[in-house]
Amino acid sequence: MHEAYDLGMILKELRLKAGLSQKQLGEKINRDKGIISRYESNLQTPPFETMRELSRIFNVSMDYLAGFEPHDAITTFKLTPEQSDVLLYLSEVFRRHNESIGKMTDEEYTALGRVYACFMK
Repeated sequence: MHEAYDLGMILKELRLKAGLSQKQLGEKINRDKGIISRYESNLQTPPFETMRELSRIFNVSMDYLAGFEPHDAITTFKLTPEQSDVLLYLSEVFRRHNESIGKMTDEEYTALGRVYACFMK
């Protein structure tokens, strides 16, 4: 959970990270800029459906938006089972890569091959 849970801060961080203005985000969820400002200022809480749409737009879980997850989560929404499997496998390969320094391993080359194969279908 964020040290002091602040939905407005989380939304603003995600919006800025995505390079969106309040107006642009509002257009994506059929709300005006003022509503986004109210969400980010914690003057208004988004309804459930809006939270679900925000989690989809920012590719984070609703638990992340609610402050229960300390890091962004990768969602596999609208991915095929094969794409989901490759994405989860790739995240593990990245974690192992970050723990070591050096040339690419055979496993990393295999991961790239799996990603390439998914795009060629």
